[in-house]
Amino acid sequence: MNAIPDQTGELGSQRKEEARNRALKQRHVRLREALRWLVGDERGRLYLAEIVRESRALERVQCGSAETVMFVDGQRSLGFKVLNDVRSIDERDARHFAALCAAALHQPKDDAHDE
Repeated sequence: MNAIPDQTGELGSQRKEEARNRALKQRHVRLREALRWLVGDERGRLYLAEIVRESRALERVQCGSAETVMFVDGQRSLGFKVLNDVRSIDERDARHFAALCAAALHQPKDDAHDE
């Protein structure tokens, strides 16, 4: 028997993990830059505000069943993610964006499923 442990397996796993971590970090940087680009343009802010409005993240919502609660909670989670992502890049942009989202709440909804 060989008394020396085989380091190739551990080293290979470590390299794979390092490569995975680099790829995740690069993806995070690219997504953050894409968000900066969206928030930096009025059209992008308008689109993101519409996502927040449709998610009902800023509205008080009451539901009649547990299934509906879970569905609405999932929708709202998406809106909160958008709000938190915008807040994480720049506080000034976040304040402007929050005002835009608040104004969007007063817009009429044209969704067929909203009655």
